[in-house]
Amino acid sequence: MTVKTHTGTVITNTGQKQVRLHQSATTWVVSGKEYYYKETGRRGGAGGTRARLLLDSITPISVNEIVKDGE
Repeated sequence: MTVKTHTGTVITNTGQKQVRLHQSATTWVVSGKEYYYKETGRRGGAGGTRARLLLDSITPISVNEIVKDGE
């Protein structure tokens, strides 16, 4: 499992949710099947969904928070 290094807000058809993320070369990754493109915030790999990651909402997680959650 990859350690999540950031948090961000995702807007879905049911409302907003706070998610933990890690970054790859071109995407912000929530899980193996949920990722968002860094340039646009659009969700990839899920046809028919209009979920968006608010790029301005992405903030680093402090080391204390990572250790506290054990991830």
